[in-house]
Amino acid sequence: MKKTLLYIGAASAIALLAGCATTTKLIPPPKNSYGLSTYSSYNGDPIIIESTTPTVKYNSRIYYFQDESGMKKFNDEPQFYLTRYTFNELPKTISPLQSDYGLRTDCSYNGAPIVVGQFTPTLMYLQRIYYFAHKESKDLFTEDPMVYVAKYPANKVPTIISPLKSAYGTKTICAATGIPILVGPHTPTLEYVGRIFYFSNLVAMDAFKKDPQAYIEKNFNQD
Repeated sequence: MKKTLLYIGAASAIALLAGCATTTKLIPPPKNSYGLSTYSSYNGDPIIIESTTPTVKYNSRIYYFQDESGMKKFNDEPQFYLTRYTFNELPKTISPLQSDYGLRTDCSYNGAPIVVGQFTPTLMYLQRIYYFAHKESKDLFTEDPMVYVAKYPANKVPTIISPLKSAYGTKTICAATGIPILVGPHTPTLEYVGRIFYFSNLVAMDAFKKDPQAYIEKNFNQD
């Protein structure tokens, strides 16, 4: 009797583990994502989403792949790939920054104009802040963040670049603090929405990367 119970217990444990192992769901890629650029959640290579792009949903987030082989490897060990590539992370709900109250910006889901307030739905993704008009739009962004980052230029994460050689010796202002600076070979620099921004130090640059739309609204970034 005791041996029988052990077998039953082992069989139940195996069945439970088997059920937990398959937590990804194969889905068709959303039609509104066709033609948008993203990255394979398996190897990080750039891809264009098409009707035949292998796609899965895992923990309320959509992931895209170049081929079925990469998708299968992701399905076998999703947690490994979630930590391997930062763009695979799940956006995190946070409170809006108090310093942004009254900020006129755009909803990161549909580009509609909004004013940031105490109850504005807010996400942190890839160390960047995103604001939304409604909780429903925040939830839709959470489900497929890379698509919405690709869809609206203002959603993109600022890219660290080398300062332009043609700008060496140019007097400008720090895009995060407004203080005067002289551009040189070691000046912290970002490219964002087709513009180049220079900074007085790395701390200022990191602050801008986190909340670029807020800094662009400051008077000294209007030119």
